[in-house]
Amino acid sequence: EKEMLDALTQLSSDDWELKEKGLLSIKCLATSHPKVLLWRHREVSLAVTKEVTNLHSKVSHTAIVTLGELFTALKKNMDPAADEISWILLQMVSNSPDFVQKAASQTLGIMVENVTPARAMTSLMDIAVQSRLGLVRKCAAEHLLTVMEKIGVKKLAGTPARAKKLVQVVVKLAQDCQKDTRHYGWKMLQMLRSHEKLNKFLEQSVSKNEL
Repeated sequence: EKEMLDALTQLSSDDWELKEKGLLSIKCLATSHPKVLLWRHREVSLAVTKEVTNLHSKVSHTAIVTLGELFTALKKNMDPAADEISWILLQMVSNSPDFVQKAASQTLGIMVENVTPARAMTSLMDIAVQSRLGLVRKCAAEHLLTVMEKIGVKKLAGTPARAKKLVQVVVKLAQDCQKDTRHYGWKMLQMLRSHEKLNKFLEQSVSKNEL
């Protein structure tokens, strides 16, 4: 507990080296003593997330990796923070050094594997179509496909409101100007077409010519 409190103090410092030290402490705690983080997990996740956009790329990278450890350790306890974290991580996928972009995508993958699938889907859907940045749409589409595969078409069909919104998102991704994004969109489209109920939603939402 003392180490956690010390880490939070270090993260509030203006010294980037102290920030990095605090992040590494939280990363270690997530691996070895995750229960210690539970009672202040919201405060910890916010403090770490704040450093993702740090102008010092080394601190930014460490913060992103630390978030991955938090998702692995705290799993569904991180659900409330998933929306904000996914948005910030996706912003780092564009206009960041390659090693930061790679870490951001990897941590998004870890998030998808550990939070509630429905929460991950909600977090990714809006960003996937709203962003003006091609790399962001591509990354969001890639992880959205993973979530769909994890949930499965049978469960998706059982939640009509979410399924109808997903259909609209997938249709836009399948027509994206970026080839890679379209690739993920087409794969999701094929999944929707494979289930009678989801295919019906699709045909109701899209004109025959467009489909």
